[in-house]
Amino acid sequence: MAIVIDANMTLFAERLHIPATRMVEDYGLKTIDEIIEAEAAQGNTQAVQYAQEMFSSPEKLVNIFKLTNIENKFTLLQSMDDETRVEVLPLLEKDDLVMGLYFFNKEKLLEMLAHVDQEELINVVLDAFPPDQVVMMIPEEDLAKFFQSKDLDKYIVVNALKDLPQEVMMSFLEGITGQPYDKIQDPQGVINNITELPEDKFRDFMSQIDPDVQRQLVYQITKKDQKYFQLFDNYMYIDMLNTLMKNDMVPSMIALEKETLVNMISVLPDDLMSIVAAQVDTKEFAKFLIEGHLEFLEKAWMM
Repeated sequence: MAIVIDANMTLFAERLHIPATRMVEDYGLKTIDEIIEAEAAQGNTQAVQYAQEMFSSPEKLVNIFKLTNIENKFTLLQSMDDETRVEVLPLLEKDDLVMGLYFFNKEKLLEMLAHVDQEELINVVLDAFPPDQVVMMIPEEDLAKFFQSKDLDKYIVVNALKDLPQEVMMSFLEGITGQPYDKIQDPQGVINNITELPEDKFRDFMSQIDPDVQRQLVYQITKKDQKYFQLFDNYMYIDMLNTLMKNDMVPSMIALEKETLVNMISVLPDDLMSIVAAQVDTKEFAKFLIEGHLEFLEKAWMM
C-alpha cells in the first residue's frame, strides 16, 4: 500500500520555477521529495522555501501528504520500526487506546490487569460495579483476611460499627449474644466490651462474625476511604471482572492510567498497533513527524 497524494505536478513545477520540459526530462520518475532536494542543491531558492514550508508547518505536511487519510497514516505507521511506532501511542486520547483493547481476547486482558498497579485495578472494578455490589461479591475467606490485617486500624473498625444501620446492628448483637435483641439488657455494654478487646483478640473476633455484618462494615470503611479496598488481593478483583463479558469489561478500563494503556497496546502485533495508532490526531501526528521522524514519509511513499 502506498501513500495517496493528490499532487498537481504542473502547479508544483510552476511553484519551483521549473520548466515543463525539464520536469519531464530530469524528473519524470522522481518523487516530490527528490525534486525538492535536487533543486535545492542547485541553488533553487524556491525549492528551499518550499521544503522549509513543507517540513516546518504541520498544516502544510497534513495537506501535502494527505494525513487526514487514515490509510496514509496507517501506511506511515507500518513503515516505522517498533520503537518509533510505540512513541506515537501516548499522543492518542485514552478513549482511542481503550478501543484498541478490543483486539485482545478476554483472557489476555485479565492477564495484563493482574499485573497493573492495584489502585488502578480497583478503579477499573469500581467503574465496572457500584461499590455496594463490589462488597457483596467479596468471598467470605477474603472478608476474614481483611479483618485480620494489621494495616486496618482497630479504631477504623470501631467507628464503622457505630455507623452500622440499626437493623444490621441488631442482627450483629443477636449473633454474638445468641439472644433476641429485645432481650439484651445492655446493648451498648456489649459493644463496649468488644471495642475494649486487645487488638489481636479484636481482629480474631471481627474475622469470625457474620459475613453479612462484615460486608456492611467493609462498605462503611471503604465508603469513607477507598484505600482500604487495597487490603484485598488482586486475584479477588480479577475474579470479579471475570464475571463480565469482554465487551462489558473493556469500557471500564478507561479508569487505567494512560501510561498503562499505552503499555498494553504496545504488545499488539505491528499491524494491529498501527490500526490503533492511526487514530492519532492528525495535527499531533504531523508535529511528531516534523520533530525528527520525517524520514518515514519518504520510506512510506516509496512502499
